[in-house]
Amino acid sequence: MAEKVDITIIGAGVVGCALAYTLAKGEGSNRDIAVIEKNRQVNGENQSSRNSGVIHAGVYYPRSAGPLKARLCVEGNRILYDFCRTHDIPHKKCGKIIVATDSLEEEYLVDVYHTAKDNGVPGIEIIDSQGIKRLEPNVRGTAALYVPTSGVVEATSLVNRLFDLAEGYGVMFLTGNEVTGIRPGKDMFEVDISSDRSSETFHTGLLINSAGLFSDEIAKMANPSSRYSMDPVKGESAKFYSGSREELKMNGLNVYPVPFGYLPDGSRMRVSFSRFKKKFDRGEITKSVGVHLTPAFDYSGGRPVIGSTVTLGPAYSVPRDKDDYTSTRDAGYFFSMVKPFFPGIRREDITLHQTGIRSRLSGYYDFVIERDPQYNNLINLMGIDSPGLTSCLAIAEYVSKLIH
Repeated sequence: MAEKVDITIIGAGVVGCALAYTLAKGEGSNRDIAVIEKNRQVNGENQSSRNSGVIHAGVYYPRSAGPLKARLCVEGNRILYDFCRTHDIPHKKCGKIIVATDSLEEEYLVDVYHTAKDNGVPGIEIIDSQGIKRLEPNVRGTAALYVPTSGVVEATSLVNRLFDLAEGYGVMFLTGNEVTGIRPGKDMFEVDISSDRSSETFHTGLLINSAGLFSDEIAKMANPSSRYSMDPVKGESAKFYSGSREELKMNGLNVYPVPFGYLPDGSRMRVSFSRFKKKFDRGEITKSVGVHLTPAFDYSGGRPVIGSTVTLGPAYSVPRDKDDYTSTRDAGYFFSMVKPFFPGIRREDITLHQTGIRSRLSGYYDFVIERDPQYNNLINLMGIDSPGLTSCLAIAEYVSKLIH
C-alpha cells in the first residue's frame, strides 16, 4: 500500500461500498481511494446482510425528527431501483401494505399516511378491509396503507456488485484489516491498521468513517471529544414457508403492522396516538415498524429468486454488546406479533432465522452525516440504521456533495 492515500473509507458494508463506488466514479483516476474492512470478505457480514432486505419507500420518517432519513430514503428508493435494473441485482418492486386491526391502530395509520405525503412518497392510498383481501387474501385488517414503491433486494448481491464496480474503478479494498489508531496531523490523518499477517501505518488526506456499529469508536479514536455513542438494538427474525398450507399463501407483498412505540421487553405500547406522539416528540421513546412479513430470496439454478420463504421480524431486544448475535426470542413471540393481522399462521409453522444488530445512536433518531467539528477532513457517518440499505446510494451522493 502507498504511504499516502487521498481518501480512506473505514467500513465496507453497503454504505461504505456505495461511497467507494460513487467517489471513484466521480473522481475518475485523479485520487487514490482505500477502503479498510476488518472482515476477511466484502459481503455485508454485519448490518448490511442481517436484515429483511426491504427497499423502503419513505413512509415512516417525519421530517421534523429525521430530515435526512426522510429525504435520503425517498431519493435512495428511486436510485436503488435504477441501479438494480442496470446492474442485474435481484430485486422486486412488490409493494407494501401497513395494516391496522382496530380503531386505535387506525390513528397511527393516519399519521403514517400524512408522513408519507409530506415526504413525497408516490402512489400511496388508504384501503379498506376488502382492499386488503384483494391484495393479500390471508391478511386481515380494518384498514391499510398501500405503498406501491416498497420492495425487496438481495442485499449480499447488492454489496458484492458495488464492491466489484468500485474495484473496477481502482479502489483498494484492504480486507481483514482493523483500524487500531488514528492520529490527526496537518491536513491529514495518520492511520494504523493491523491484520493477522502484518501491521502498517499510512497517511490519508480525507478520512470517511462508515464503520457502522463501531463508527462511534472510530470517531472517538480520531477525536476523543466526539459526543456520539452507540445504543445498539438487536433484531431477531424468523421464517415460514408460504406454500406449506393454504392459509399461509401470500401474493408477495411486504405486510407490516402499524408502527408503535415499543417497551424494553419487546411488547407494544397500547396507548392513544396523541399520548405516543408526546413521548416520541420528547425523545422518551422510539417507534418501530414492528414484526412484519417479507418475501425472501431463495436460490434456483444458482440465482436468487423470490420463493416461498417469508421472513418475520425484527423482534427487538437489547444486546449484551455489539457482537451479541445470540437468539433470545422463540417462535411464540413472532406468532403473537403477527397473529392479529395474519390469523392463519400457527406457532409450529415458524422457525428461527437470523439475528442482526442496528447501529442506533444514543439520543439520536436521524442519520448523522457531518464533518467533525474539529477536523474538517474527517466525515462521520453514524446511526446509519434503517433505512440505510435503501438510502445507500443517496447517502453516497450526499457525502460526495459534502466533500466538494
